[in-house]
Amino acid sequence: MKKIILSFIFLIIEGYGQKYFQQDVFYNIDVKLNDSLHTLSGYEKITYINNSNETLDYLWFHIWPNAYKSDSSALAKQFIRLGNTKFKYTKEKNRGYIDSLDFSIDGIKAGWEYHSKWNDVIKINLPEPLKPKEKILIETPFFVKLPKIISRLGHNGQHYEITQWYPKPAVYDINGWHPMPYLNMGEFYSEFGTFDVKITLPKKYRIMATGDLVGGSTEIAWLDSLAKEGDSLNRLRSKEFKKAVKKLQKEIKQKSKEEKQIGSKNQRYKTLHFRQKNVHDFAWFADPNWIVQKGNLVLEDSEQDVTLWSMYLPKNAKLWKSSIQYLHDSGYWYSKFYGDYPYNHITAVDGDMSAGGGMEYPNITVISRSASEDLLEFVIMHEVGHNWFYGILGNNERDHTWLDEGLNEYSNIIYWEKKYKN
Repeated sequence: MKKIILSFIFLIIEGYGQKYFQQDVFYNIDVKLNDSLHTLSGYEKITYINNSNETLDYLWFHIWPNAYKSDSSALAKQFIRLGNTKFKYTKEKNRGYIDSLDFSIDGIKAGWEYHSKWNDVIKINLPEPLKPKEKILIETPFFVKLPKIISRLGHNGQHYEITQWYPKPAVYDINGWHPMPYLNMGEFYSEFGTFDVKITLPKKYRIMATGDLVGGSTEIAWLDSLAKEGDSLNRLRSKEFKKAVKKLQKEIKQKSKEEKQIGSKNQRYKTLHFRQKNVHDFAWFADPNWIVQKGNLVLEDSEQDVTLWSMYLPKNAKLWKSSIQYLHDSGYWYSKFYGDYPYNHITAVDGDMSAGGGMEYPNITVISRSASEDLLEFVIMHEVGHNWFYGILGNNERDHTWLDEGLNEYSNIIYWEKKYKN
């Protein structure tokens, strides 16, 4: 299998010849969550390096939260075209958008304009042409009103799924620019880069994100203590397990009532710093009530110790109690098939995302409702597999779906046969 995929990648690269290049993008983002208003206030700095042989006069950017703004967005039109009216009848207060954009390039204010067809794609006009091998610093504040979850981005009460949330350059490759609107059915193509992201949010939240937690010993110690509780819960017998979960759910309701009485003015906050190299996206998820589990995967070839995190809602505890095993086996078999998992953690979170059964992001995946443990394992395994296709391969999913979904589904079959034999 490794020889097959390596030969396949070689043929692609050989086809491009000397023309092939990738732009370099370095993100520095500082963002704060307001969980009363369900908003994000952020500031973004992007170092963009032009590795092409062309001089660029403008950059296309995705501002995908605007997909949730109005009935004229490509997302809204796709919902209607597919016979889905859930966005059409979403109240204004439950829709979302991004605004407060004010771009500067190397300290000089830059003008920008919307795409002629899409409200979630913009063109930034560069004050000076960006020549080959040169770099620029792009800066902007941004504000996101989070929608109630109807696709991938948003919230459900105090449960947050923060994906496709920041201004992001479209890909520029040998075929030119690839500006594209956000769609519910239709995935993505993004530049690889390095992410330095600082997230400020109320202390009560359990949060998981793309990348490694930098200087987060206090946070890790807290998560470790929660993982001990989660592990002890899973060791209980069936009747005791049910009682313990019901008790936990009652405690959550009581805590929620007390917080409403106190209000959010006196909330204490924490700032967490995440960093990751060589990925094409950054996502984060937060919930105050997740049950936490932790495990590890030791890769035989590299002896790398990969941390496994599983976070799930108490109402789904019975379904998710073996989720660490699913993460382990997924990382193990895919590493056998295609080369060792290259990052430091594999994480799955339980969520309300409605664009399919699960959605992959670098290092982390969100899983929506599952009907059985077998189905949950299959979806976790499928989404973890996307760390290879398209996480490492990084193809244009919108135009060439088979390069990620096709190869990944084939790998799912091999996984199932290897693990379960019959």
